[in-house]
Amino acid sequence: MPSEPLFTNFFGAGATQTATQIIILKSDLVAPTGLTPSYEFTPAAENRSEQSALALVLRWLRNQDQSSDSQFVIQSFEQSLEFRFNKWQRKYISQIEIYQDDTISTLPNPNLI
Repeated sequence: MPSEPLFTNFFGAGATQTATQIIILKSDLVAPTGLTPSYEFTPAAENRSEQSALALVLRWLRNQDQSSDSQFVIQSFEQSLEFRFNKWQRKYISQIEIYQDDTISTLPNPNLI
C-alpha cells in the first residue's frame, strides 16, 4: 500500500476538512523563513486566484511525499525565456505525475490515489 502523507503536510498546519469543505489558511501558503530557493506570497483579503493557486502548488512541491511509492509527484520547475507581449518573460514549467492502478479512464480518479 502506498504511503499516505498527512493532510496538513500538503495543505498546512491550519488546514481542516469536513465532508463538504477544505479550509486552507493563506498564512500556511507563505514560504518559511530561510527557504532556499524562496518565493513571496502575501496573504490579502482579495488575492488573485492564480496567486493563491501557485502558492498552493509551491507548498505541495516543497512538502510532497518523498517516498518511492508516492502516487502524487510534482517535478521541480524548469525555466526558459520567451518573448511574449513585446517583452521577455521567464517561463516556468513543472510536471505533475499521478500514479494509480491501470484503468481505461482518460483522467486520474481522485478516489483511487
